[in-house]
Amino acid sequence: MPLIATDCHCLPLLAIGQVAVYPLEICKTRLAIAAPGVYAGLLDCLRSVVQREGVGALYKGLGTSVIGIVPYAGIDLAVNSALKDVASRVYSARGEEPGVSAVLACGMISSTMAMLCTYPINLVRTRLQASGMPGTTEYAGPLDVVRQAVRAGGFSALYQGLLPNLLKVLPATSISYAVYDRLCKDAPGGKKGAPPG
Repeated sequence: MPLIATDCHCLPLLAIGQVAVYPLEICKTRLAIAAPGVYAGLLDCLRSVVQREGVGALYKGLGTSVIGIVPYAGIDLAVNSALKDVASRVYSARGEEPGVSAVLACGMISSTMAMLCTYPINLVRTRLQASGMPGTTEYAGPLDVVRQAVRAGGFSALYQGLLPNLLKVLPATSISYAVYDRLCKDAPGGKKGAPPG
């Protein structure tokens, strides 16, 4: 747990960073799903959102996004650490160290577990970001998103879009784990380090 104890002082900076860039998340989502011609670009999207819905609309889903980071990172890091410990014991019994493929596999499995456990939070955040756009459903908040999604499509509706998200996230996170592990081993006095997060 030293990683958590020594890095907690950075949490306010992370929160400030998230708040500063979050309007770009709103624009990314809206530009991706808007009909052609609705927005003339990033600045037009920002201006339009503020004019029609107020400045607060640039932060729809921010709370859900911040809350979702904690369980995702916790599950991802814990599962990855446990898997790497198992892999180390297996390889150690053979007189070897886990290679890149083992580290990539640990990262893919841990990220998959984290995504499966927390994806509904991601869906809620995305729907809140789009809420208020012409032709989209207006939601009163996170619980309203869940209520309407389950009413319309059952529990599985909370996992709509999971596959493309996994296809995007898995390679990136597993490669990050593998690169971090390699850098820790290659650093002067290096040994297997804590995973990135």
